[in-house]
Amino acid sequence: MPKNIEDIIVPERRRSIRDIPIPEGRRNNNGHNFNIPLTENKSSAPLYPAPPISDEVRRSRKGVWMAVGVALLVLIFALLSIFNGATLAYIPKSQAVSFDSDLYTARKTGDGGLLFSVVKLSLDKGLEVSASGEEKIEKKASGTIIIYNTSTKKQRLRATTRFETPDGKIYQVQDLITIPGKSMVGGVEKLGSLEVMVYAEHPGEEFNIGLSDFTLPGLKGTSLFSSVYARSKTEMSGGFVGVEKVVKNEDKTQVRVQLEAALKEELISEAKAQVPEDFILLSSLSSVTFKDLPQTDSLGKDSVTVNMRANLFGVMFKRSDLSNRLALDKITLASGELVDIVELDSLKFAFAGTLPPDLSLLDEVKFSVTGGAVAVWYTDEVALKTDLIGKHKRDIPSILNNYPTVLSATLTIRPFWKSSFPENSERISIKKLPVK
Repeated sequence: MPKNIEDIIVPERRRSIRDIPIPEGRRNNNGHNFNIPLTENKSSAPLYPAPPISDEVRRSRKGVWMAVGVALLVLIFALLSIFNGATLAYIPKSQAVSFDSDLYTARKTGDGGLLFSVVKLSLDKGLEVSASGEEKIEKKASGTIIIYNTSTKKQRLRATTRFETPDGKIYQVQDLITIPGKSMVGGVEKLGSLEVMVYAEHPGEEFNIGLSDFTLPGLKGTSLFSSVYARSKTEMSGGFVGVEKVVKNEDKTQVRVQLEAALKEELISEAKAQVPEDFILLSSLSSVTFKDLPQTDSLGKDSVTVNMRANLFGVMFKRSDLSNRLALDKITLASGELVDIVELDSLKFAFAGTLPPDLSLLDEVKFSVTGGAVAVWYTDEVALKTDLIGKHKRDIPSILNNYPTVLSATLTIRPFWKSSFPENSERISIKKLPVK
């Protein structure tokens, strides 16, 4: 008789956890089994409950935490004490001022007035332009010389006055000039001098020379021959005879306009960057002169580089001197009080009258001022800091009464439980706040 598969394979009997005998060591004293519930989320808790914590252990732990807290408080207070300091922030006294084309005069030397000095910078630049052809040209070399006068009388020299180098080359001035006589400045003798441009007597490259001394052949046989002489300030350059590429006039004019604008902007920016922090140079009180330099060949076969030199002469003032002179007629200042006019650049300055191209020749300059600004009183912060050393904060109002230039002030002392300024002045900070 055929057998079914169920008759051949004996089904396996699954054992339950309840069928596993518990070891003797796991039984309690009464012979009962521990009833351990089984759940899907198995716990890592110990099978036996933890023994109770004694009072002595609790007291010990509490003491440790208290000690840690006290130590942290001591550390915090110590750090705050180390970084102690004080800051007094104040708003200075101020007043609005306005100008309506008011005229002022500044001088190079003297006492009791506004003084100025002249900054001079030079810059060369070139731009490439297409050439339209070639032509034969002749150019004279030129350069700048300084003429000196050792006599006390000023000396007038006519146009085309000649200046001769030791090897006989002749250069001439184009206009009538006057060289001042020597003078005493601050107890020191100063020779009369004048910078002028001279041009070679003839065209040609042989007149392109380096620095040299010059005599005046027209003064030979007179006492002035030894008292008036000249020296180069720049090399003589630009002399040329030959064939040169030609640029159309309209193209050359356009390039010159571009060069003048670029040179002026770069020179004024460079001049302002070189001015000391407590001085100011105003672009509107500056003049820029331009001189064409010889053109040079470019890398391109049909182009040349048009070159130009710019000379900037800028009037420079000490900022505090200018501020106080402008405010003198606008506000009332007590004896010893000084002010600073905020944003002097916002005012419009302009020269009054006709000026020479070279401002360094002037002994005085007249200018007008238009616009509005704010004058801020100067406070002696060094003296104020000295007065605050070791003082209690309740003394601050009486101390500030000695500083009428302080409109209002706020005080911060660190750490917060301190009530007096530090004894060390380096830990006291004075901060001037902007005026409203």
